[in-house]
Amino acid sequence: MHTSLPESKEVSVSVIVPVYNVYEWLDTCLDSIINQTFTDFEVLLINDGSTDGSFDKCHEWGKRDNRIKVISKKNEGPSIARNYGIEHAKGKYLVFIDADDWVDSTYLQKLYDAVTVGNASIAECDVYRFNNEAQEKTYRCCSGSMGLKYTLEEHMKYGYTAIWKCMIKRSLLIKYNIRFPDCHSEARAVYPLILAVSGKVENVNEGLYYYRKFRSGSLSESPRINNGDEDAIGLLAFDHLIRGFEVCGLYKQYERLLEEIIKYKLSDLLAGLFYRRSGEAYSCLAERYYRYVIEKFPNSDSFYYITVGGYNLNRILAHMNVLHNPYTRFNFSSVISLMHPIPKTVKLIHSNKYREIMIKRDIESSFWNIILHHPVKYIFMDFIEERFDILKYADGYITKSDALDGADIDLKQYQLLKRNSLECTKLWKDSVRKFIEKVNALIPECKVVIVQNYLSEEVGDAYQKEYFKNIDEIRNTNRILKQYYNWVSQHFKEVILIDFEACKFYYTDKKYEYGAIPSHLNEIANRQIAKKIEGVLNYDN
Repeated sequence: MHTSLPESKEVSVSVIVPVYNVYEWLDTCLDSIINQTFTDFEVLLINDGSTDGSFDKCHEWGKRDNRIKVISKKNEGPSIARNYGIEHAKGKYLVFIDADDWVDSTYLQKLYDAVTVGNASIAECDVYRFNNEAQEKTYRCCSGSMGLKYTLEEHMKYGYTAIWKCMIKRSLLIKYNIRFPDCHSEARAVYPLILAVSGKVENVNEGLYYYRKFRSGSLSESPRINNGDEDAIGLLAFDHLIRGFEVCGLYKQYERLLEEIIKYKLSDLLAGLFYRRSGEAYSCLAERYYRYVIEKFPNSDSFYYITVGGYNLNRILAHMNVLHNPYTRFNFSSVISLMHPIPKTVKLIHSNKYREIMIKRDIESSFWNIILHHPVKYIFMDFIEERFDILKYADGYITKSDALDGADIDLKQYQLLKRNSLECTKLWKDSVRKFIEKVNALIPECKVVIVQNYLSEEVGDAYQKEYFKNIDEIRNTNRILKQYYNWVSQHFKEVILIDFEACKFYYTDKKYEYGAIPSHLNEIANRQIAKKIEGVLNYDN
């Protein structure tokens, strides 16, 4: 049994846990909290009108450990629950833990040491993201890229906008009257402002928080209906963010950065909602986002573009200061398949919904339908996916990508074309020629921009790196890609080619969350390449 804390005593840390219908996960969460190596804390369980037995379980825990206090209220959502916690907390520092997540036993101790020793108002740790469906976890570094720390402004833009990885001085929130708004994406409404008013953030470079994603009934999967925001997730949050900077007298100082933050985070929201909403609902949402950006930042450039190439090309373009719409992406597609759709239905299932959508687009060659229905200014391409062999099926072609290899697909008879064969090379050149001719005929004002991406030969961080074990295979593939880029350069002068082979950090991040493989670069390189693209296009002028 833990030692009782006097009711009036100020504690070092208040742990605020909103609770709403999380009966199945609450024990795991609270067990991880009460068994912390750091002991000078209180736990405020804010029961937000639960109907599944969570309220009774909260009281059971309260009887087991008198550091736990239960506050019950009607259901108003996690933001109001967290604000209740702020008002009732006695701790000098606050942490916010979601009731379906859990924390490492040293979570409080290490964050407390970081924030106090560093004389900061906020400290944060790295995160494990636990896929509740696949029962797998991935690591998310929150302090920077490649072992290099973010600057404060980089942290405001690129930092993982989750409030539960943070320990925050309560007086900071009180002084600047920072509260969570009652809307979706509420953490995005306050996180950059908290960083701005704090002036610095201390980091614990360890995964101490376990975030459970893809669990049924979560607000991420089934957003709560409130304030009309369910039809435009995030916009009320960004309204709140802008007002917060205005009230604190910081808007003019950070206006340009706020524009970049809002575009970057709206793009991130679109990426998450792309395969969760119906086509019509998603299209309406994306249009609202575009209108919002134009309304808030009327002097900012905003345009549609289409991506054809590897997934890392998405990551590069994400750093350009425009809104990024995954609906206009074509990953895992080759130019051959774009020009030769399969004229019959192919049954396909993939465990990854995004990959399933992209493979179906490759098979159907829906590129031309999409490009005709959007005022596309640029087509951004790389040839990374051109490293894959091609399948000829039913008078059409399919890219035999790594995504396709992981799919359950019904192909009874097909012909394999090896990428390095003369037949495939001839077909590729003919397809590129027809592709550019068709683009010029359909949308002559659209520019084709080819980003000369290659497979990374090395993997590491900012301080050390090593060659991939299959370096010979990578170099053979890159020689083919180099020939492709050179051929396009010689035959199509209207195409814009972006070359950046001299990029210092052109290699793979060994800690990349989705796999340290040669087709992925690191975020430092991605930002540098995006900046070069912006400079070449000069679209801001």
